[in-house]
Amino acid sequence: MTDEHRKAVNDFFVNVFNKILLYEEQALNRAGCPDLSVREFHVLEAVGALEKEGRNRMSHTAARLFISVGALTTAVNVLVRKGYLVRENGEKDRRVVYVKLTDQGREAAKRHQMFHEQMVDSLEARLDDGEWDTLIHSLDTLERFFSAAGEKGTGA
Repeated sequence: MTDEHRKAVNDFFVNVFNKILLYEEQALNRAGCPDLSVREFHVLEAVGALEKEGRNRMSHTAARLFISVGALTTAVNVLVRKGYLVRENGEKDRRVVYVKLTDQGREAAKRHQMFHEQMVDSLEARLDDGEWDTLIHSLDTLERFFSAAGEKGTGA
């Protein structure tokens, strides 16, 4: 790897991820959800996906988001107060807590999904098949790296 390659990768990590989050936040605010942060949208997305699987416990949701149950509790409290989620105790075991999307939460999650689809659609027009193959391979490599780093707890 050359110094130029190293700088390009570093610039990508530092700049592009932040730009993606800013772009996502601005687009979602324009879509009619100005009271939600990107992180809150991702909580709603995780709850919705797990709800479809019947696995929408707090512990499953936290694991899906790679955060602690305590951090999720804080986020859920805010989203319940805003009207996007409801919290329910399990019928058999009251210690088990489930989170569910409200109608407002489902609509916000739908807008978030539409944003992601539009982002991919806009990229689709810019890449040919060979570039897509290279991109997918590179993203898969990055995902494996970050998954392994996260499992080791090293972050690198």
